[in-house]
Amino acid sequence: MATFAIISDLHSNLEAAEAVFARIDELGVQEVVCLGDLVGYGADPLPVAALVMQRCKWAIMGNHDWGLVNSLEEFNPLARDALLYSRRQIKPSWLRPGRRPVYNFLKELPVKQADHGFKFYHGSPRDPIMEYVMKSDGFLEPEKMQQLFSYVDEPCFIGHTHWPGVHGPDFRFMQATDEQREFELDGPCIFNVGSVGQPRDGDPRACFAIVDGNRVCVERVAYDFRRTQAKILSAGLHPALAERLARGR
Repeated sequence: MATFAIISDLHSNLEAAEAVFARIDELGVQEVVCLGDLVGYGADPLPVAALVMQRCKWAIMGNHDWGLVNSLEEFNPLARDALLYSRRQIKPSWLRPGRRPVYNFLKELPVKQADHGFKFYHGSPRDPIMEYVMKSDGFLEPEKMQQLFSYVDEPCFIGHTHWPGVHGPDFRFMQATDEQREFELDGPCIFNVGSVGQPRDGDPRACFAIVDGNRVCVERVAYDFRRTQAKILSAGLHPALAERLARGR
Protein backbone atom coordinates (compact mmCIF):
# COMPACT_ATOMS: atom_id res chain seq x y z
CA MET A 1 0.00 0.00 0.00
CA ALA A 2 1.05 3.58 -0.66
CA THR A 3 3.08 5.75 1.68
CA PHE A 4 2.68 9.50 1.32
CA ALA A 5 2.83 12.74 3.31
CA ILE A 6 -0.03 15.19 3.81
CA ILE A 7 0.65 18.85 4.52
CA SER A 8 -1.83 21.66 5.06
CA ASP A 9 -2.14 25.28 6.15
CA LEU A 10 1.35 26.47 5.29
CA HIS A 11 0.23 30.11 5.44
CA SER A 12 3.22 31.71 3.74
CA ASN A 13 5.63 30.35 6.36
CA LEU A 14 8.69 29.42 4.32
CA GLU A 15 10.87 28.34 7.25
CA ALA A 16 8.25 25.86 8.47
CA ALA A 17 7.59 24.55 4.95
CA GLU A 18 11.28 23.98 4.26
CA ALA A 19 11.72 22.20 7.61
CA VAL A 20 8.77 19.93 6.86
CA PHE A 21 10.00 19.02 3.38
CA ALA A 22 13.45 18.32 4.82
CA ARG A 23 11.89 15.94 7.36
CA ILE A 24 9.81 14.24 4.66
CA ASP A 25 12.99 13.69 2.63
CA GLU A 26 14.74 12.37 5.74
CA LEU A 27 11.94 9.84 6.20
CA GLY A 28 12.33 8.73 2.59
CA VAL A 29 8.74 9.61 1.62
CA GLN A 30 8.50 10.36 -2.09
CA GLU A 31 4.92 11.59 -2.46
CA VAL A 32 3.44 14.69 -0.84
CA VAL A 33 -0.06 16.14 -1.15
CA CYS A 34 -1.33 19.48 0.15
CA LEU A 35 -4.74 20.34 1.62
CA GLY A 36 -4.61 24.07 0.97
CA ASP A 37 -4.06 27.46 2.60
CA LEU A 38 -0.70 28.00 1.02
CA VAL A 39 -1.05 31.78 1.47
CA GLY A 40 -2.22 34.22 4.13
CA TYR A 41 -0.85 35.31 7.53
CA GLY A 42 2.87 35.05 6.72
CA ALA A 43 5.41 37.01 4.72
CA ASP A 44 6.41 34.51 2.00
CA PRO A 45 3.32 33.56 -0.04
CA LEU A 46 5.14 33.44 -3.39
CA PRO A 47 8.05 31.15 -2.46
CA VAL A 48 5.79 28.89 -0.38
CA ALA A 49 3.34 28.44 -3.26
CA ALA A 50 6.22 27.85 -5.67
CA LEU A 51 7.64 25.21 -3.32
CA VAL A 52 4.29 23.39 -3.21
CA MET A 53 4.08 23.52 -6.99
CA GLN A 54 7.52 21.96 -7.20
CA ARG A 55 7.21 19.31 -4.49
CA CYS A 56 3.58 18.20 -4.25
CA LYS A 57 1.76 15.66 -6.39
CA TRP A 58 -1.35 17.81 -6.06
CA ALA A 59 -2.87 20.53 -3.87
CA ILE A 60 -6.44 21.62 -3.17
CA MET A 61 -7.90 25.01 -2.39
CA GLY A 62 -8.11 26.41 1.13
CA ASN A 63 -10.18 29.38 2.21
CA HIS A 64 -7.17 31.71 2.12
CA ASP A 65 -6.25 30.54 -1.37
CA TRP A 66 -9.86 31.24 -2.33
CA GLY A 67 -9.62 34.69 -0.71
CA LEU A 68 -6.60 35.50 -2.84
CA VAL A 69 -8.87 36.06 -5.85
CA ASN A 70 -12.34 36.45 -4.28
CA SER A 71 -14.19 38.55 -1.72
CA LEU A 72 -12.57 39.15 1.66
CA GLU A 73 -15.83 39.91 3.48
CA GLU A 74 -15.79 36.64 5.43
CA PHE A 75 -12.28 37.15 6.83
CA ASN A 76 -11.38 38.82 10.11
CA PRO A 77 -9.28 42.03 9.92
CA LEU A 78 -5.93 40.30 10.56
CA ALA A 79 -6.59 37.65 7.93
CA ARG A 80 -7.94 40.25 5.50
CA ASP A 81 -4.87 42.48 5.77
CA ALA A 82 -2.55 39.49 5.38
CA LEU A 83 -4.42 38.36 2.28
CA LEU A 84 -4.14 41.83 0.77
CA TYR A 85 -0.39 41.52 1.36
CA SER A 86 -0.43 38.07 -0.29
CA ARG A 87 -2.24 39.54 -3.29
CA ARG A 88 0.42 42.22 -3.67
CA GLN A 89 3.17 39.62 -3.50
CA ILE A 90 1.63 37.14 -5.95
CA LYS A 91 -0.56 38.98 -8.43
CA PRO A 92 1.26 39.27 -11.78
CA SER A 93 1.79 42.56 -13.55
CA TRP A 94 3.57 43.73 -16.67
CA LEU A 95 6.62 44.41 -14.48
CA ARG A 96 6.41 40.98 -12.81
CA PRO A 97 5.11 38.51 -15.41
CA GLY A 98 7.04 35.67 -13.77
CA ARG A 99 4.43 35.52 -11.03
CA ARG A 100 1.71 34.33 -13.39
CA PRO A 101 2.36 30.55 -13.15
CA VAL A 102 2.04 30.67 -9.34
CA TYR A 103 -0.98 32.96 -9.47
CA ASN A 104 -2.74 30.73 -11.99
CA PHE A 105 -1.84 27.62 -9.98
CA LEU A 106 -3.50 29.06 -6.86
CA LYS A 107 -6.51 30.41 -8.74
CA GLU A 108 -7.19 27.05 -10.40
CA LEU A 109 -6.76 24.74 -7.41
CA PRO A 110 -9.52 22.09 -7.17
CA VAL A 111 -11.76 22.15 -4.11
CA LYS A 112 -11.37 18.46 -3.25
CA GLN A 113 -9.43 15.39 -4.27
CA ALA A 114 -9.59 11.60 -4.13
CA ASP A 115 -6.45 9.47 -4.11
CA HIS A 116 -5.19 6.15 -2.71
CA GLY A 117 -8.74 5.22 -1.68
CA PHE A 118 -9.14 8.33 0.52
CA LYS A 119 -10.89 11.66 0.09
CA PHE A 120 -9.29 15.00 0.86
CA TYR A 121 -10.77 18.40 1.71
CA HIS A 122 -9.51 21.60 3.24
CA GLY A 123 -12.56 22.36 5.37
CA SER A 124 -15.08 19.53 5.55
CA PRO A 125 -16.72 16.87 3.36
CA ARG A 126 -19.87 19.04 3.26
CA ASP A 127 -18.20 22.38 2.56
CA PRO A 128 -14.70 21.66 1.26
CA ILE A 129 -13.34 25.21 1.48
CA MET A 130 -14.98 27.08 4.36
CA GLU A 131 -16.50 24.81 7.03
CA TYR A 132 -14.55 24.11 10.22
CA VAL A 133 -14.71 20.68 11.85
CA MET A 134 -13.88 21.66 15.42
CA LYS A 135 -12.50 19.30 18.04
CA SER A 136 -15.51 20.16 20.24
CA ASP A 137 -18.14 19.37 17.59
CA GLY A 138 -18.51 15.80 18.79
CA PHE A 139 -20.25 16.89 21.98
CA LEU A 140 -21.38 20.43 21.17
CA GLU A 141 -22.66 19.84 17.62
CA PRO A 142 -23.65 16.14 17.31
CA GLU A 143 -26.22 16.89 14.61
CA LYS A 144 -23.54 18.64 12.56
CA MET A 145 -21.23 15.64 12.94
CA GLN A 146 -24.02 13.26 11.96
CA GLN A 147 -24.55 15.26 8.79
CA LEU A 148 -20.81 15.35 8.04
CA PHE A 149 -20.46 11.61 8.50
CA SER A 150 -23.29 11.08 6.02
CA TYR A 151 -20.69 12.20 3.43
CA VAL A 152 -18.02 9.87 4.79
CA ASP A 153 -17.89 6.18 3.90
CA GLU A 154 -14.12 5.80 4.26
CA PRO A 155 -11.30 7.68 6.00
CA CYS A 156 -10.97 11.26 4.80
CA PHE A 157 -8.44 13.99 5.56
CA ILE A 158 -8.90 17.68 6.30
CA GLY A 159 -7.01 20.73 7.60
CA HIS A 160 -8.36 24.23 8.32
CA THR A 161 -8.55 24.16 12.15
CA HIS A 162 -4.77 23.79 12.58
CA TRP A 163 -5.46 21.14 15.24
CA PRO A 164 -4.28 17.56 14.51
CA GLY A 165 -6.36 14.54 15.48
CA VAL A 166 -9.25 12.37 14.38
CA HIS A 167 -13.05 12.23 14.72
CA GLY A 168 -14.24 8.64 14.72
CA PRO A 169 -17.77 7.41 13.95
CA ASP A 170 -18.71 8.05 17.60
CA PHE A 171 -17.89 11.72 16.80
CA ARG A 172 -15.39 12.00 19.64
CA PHE A 173 -12.11 13.75 18.84
CA MET A 174 -8.81 12.05 19.66
CA GLN A 175 -6.06 14.65 19.69
CA ALA A 176 -2.64 13.88 18.27
CA THR A 177 0.13 14.39 20.82
CA ASP A 178 3.72 13.23 21.22
CA GLU A 179 2.40 10.36 23.33
CA GLN A 180 -0.39 9.48 20.89
CA ARG A 181 0.72 10.26 17.36
CA GLU A 182 -0.01 7.02 15.51
CA PHE A 183 -3.53 6.07 14.48
CA GLU A 184 -5.14 3.23 12.56
CA LEU A 185 -7.54 4.06 9.75
CA ASP A 186 -10.36 1.63 10.46
CA GLY A 187 -13.60 2.63 8.79
CA PRO A 188 -15.12 6.09 8.34
CA CYS A 189 -13.28 8.89 10.13
CA ILE A 190 -12.33 12.54 9.62
CA PHE A 191 -8.61 13.02 10.18
CA ASN A 192 -7.13 16.52 10.63
CA VAL A 193 -3.45 16.71 9.72
CA GLY A 194 -2.76 19.97 11.56
CA SER A 195 -0.85 22.98 10.26
CA VAL A 196 2.63 23.40 8.85
CA GLY A 197 2.79 27.17 9.10
CA GLN A 198 0.59 28.23 12.02
CA PRO A 199 -0.14 25.48 14.60
CA ARG A 200 -2.91 26.30 17.08
CA ASP A 201 -2.88 23.33 19.46
CA GLY A 202 -0.32 24.83 21.82
CA ASP A 203 2.68 23.22 20.11
CA PRO A 204 4.66 25.70 17.98
CA ARG A 205 6.37 23.00 15.92
CA ALA A 206 5.26 22.53 12.32
CA CYS A 207 2.79 19.67 11.94
CA PHE A 208 2.02 17.22 9.13
CA ALA A 209 1.05 13.57 8.64
CA ILE A 210 2.50 10.45 7.05
CA VAL A 211 0.09 7.82 5.74
CA ASP A 212 1.47 4.31 5.44
CA GLY A 213 -1.20 1.88 4.31
CA ASN A 214 -3.92 2.05 6.94
CA ARG A 215 -1.76 3.82 9.51
CA VAL A 216 -1.28 7.56 10.04
CA CYS A 217 1.56 9.12 12.01
CA VAL A 218 1.44 12.80 12.96
CA GLU A 219 4.90 14.37 12.75
CA ARG A 220 6.15 17.56 14.44
CA VAL A 221 9.21 19.51 13.31
CA ALA A 222 10.90 22.43 15.05
CA TYR A 223 11.86 25.36 12.82
CA ASP A 224 13.30 28.86 13.16
CA PHE A 225 10.06 30.66 13.99
CA ARG A 226 12.01 33.72 15.13
CA ARG A 227 13.18 34.25 11.56
CA THR A 228 9.57 33.89 10.41
CA GLN A 229 8.46 36.39 13.06
CA ALA A 230 11.08 38.91 11.93
CA LYS A 231 9.87 38.62 8.33
CA ILE A 232 6.25 39.17 9.36
CA LEU A 233 7.14 42.32 11.27
CA SER A 234 9.40 43.58 8.49
CA ALA A 235 6.55 43.11 6.00
CA GLY A 236 4.33 45.40 8.09
CA LEU A 237 1.87 42.66 9.02
CA HIS A 238 0.18 42.73 12.41
CA PRO A 239 2.52 41.78 15.30
CA ALA A 240 -0.06 39.27 16.58
CA LEU A 241 0.62 37.13 13.52
CA ALA A 242 4.26 36.89 14.58
CA GLU A 243 3.67 36.52 18.31
CA ARG A 244 1.29 33.57 17.98
CA LEU A 245 3.94 31.44 16.25
CA ALA A 246 5.95 31.19 19.48
CA ARG A 247 2.92 29.90 21.40
CA GLY A 248 1.40 27.64 18.76
CA ARG A 249 -1.91 29.46 19.19
